[in-house]
Amino acid sequence: MKRINHIFMCILLSLALTVGAFAADVPESFVCENLNGQQRIIKTYVLPPNGDADALREAPFIYEGYRYTWAYTTKEEHPFTLVKTVTETVEVETAKDDLTQILAQLAPSLPYDDGEYAGELTLDHTTLKTVAAGYETRYSSITETKTIPGLASNDMSYVPGTTVKNGKTLKLANVEWQVTATGLVGEELLPCEYQAVATYTGSSSYQAATGYVTTAEYKGEVTASGIENVTYTVVFAGEKLEPVVTEPSPEDSRAAARAHSAGKLLAGIACGIFGLALAAAAAWQWTRRKNVYVYVPGSKPRDYKLIAKYRVEENELQIDITDTGVPPESNVAVEIKRPLARKVLGKTFTVSYAGKNYRYNIQNDRPGDWHEFNLGTFKEVSS
Repeated sequence: MKRINHIFMCILLSLALTVGAFAADVPESFVCENLNGQQRIIKTYVLPPNGDADALREAPFIYEGYRYTWAYTTKEEHPFTLVKTVTETVEVETAKDDLTQILAQLAPSLPYDDGEYAGELTLDHTTLKTVAAGYETRYSSITETKTIPGLASNDMSYVPGTTVKNGKTLKLANVEWQVTATGLVGEELLPCEYQAVATYTGSSSYQAATGYVTTAEYKGEVTASGIENVTYTVVFAGEKLEPVVTEPSPEDSRAAARAHSAGKLLAGIACGIFGLALAAAAAWQWTRRKNVYVYVPGSKPRDYKLIAKYRVEENELQIDITDTGVPPESNVAVEIKRPLARKVLGKTFTVSYAGKNYRYNIQNDRPGDWHEFNLGTFKEVSS
């Protein structure tokens, strides 16, 4: 009886360790096969990029009459690429509001790298805006010349002391007298008519810009790429165990029979618990799978690029794609995977973008529901 209890405790301990291991890394698939006479077990895992592949290399174990040891592990990386539109504002200063001077200080393109997204931004000439950097008071001289003809004498009383030009009052600065006619007085020829050429001067002040500041926008698509996850295929080679035959005594036979019966019972219980644990772990991982994918059209017809994945529950049918970096006027496609689509067929699904909501009814569940629309108009796009 003590031996049976000892066996039972060992099984429970082993089962606890096994369940813990499966809870940490549940294989996507488990295959037991005989390839060209070689017995093998193949386990496939999908881990994040920083996952520990060494933890998948198990110690030797026995399964269905074979002793399995680790043979090798293969690795397959699954890359991803995300794209978004970026706008950067640049400011330059020039002495004049002159387009040639302004463009001389603006590069045609700028490199962009925020540590995650990288690319090249191009100058958008339509966004150039120029304003004065500041103002200062400047002064200028104003001159006006007036001719006053038909004067009987060169008397200053005929010449006004001031005049007005462009709203400014100017003062008399100089007068030049010119004889325009002569006459005989006795036998002497004397001037009898004059004209005055009067010069007026003054000063004017005005506000002049001290310089100019121009803002310009650089725009372009930048990308972020990396490894989304890694598939590891772990192969274990099996070696058949040969049974050791001994001639038992009657007492040993009876004890062996009792132990065998108890072992079968405990093994059945252990297998049941193990199966439940494995199923629970697999079910837990399955419930966390992403079930809503978002795409944008690629460079070719019917070519789509995956930009985001979401986990959506059937009681909250909504996603927000504002942070995906999709341009405001782009077409987007939302794919609801079949397991979720079958549960919520006919219900309303909401896609939020920049504070606006687009709603539509889920129509298909085989293989899933696909809906494409434009972010600028929130209208359906014919697929």
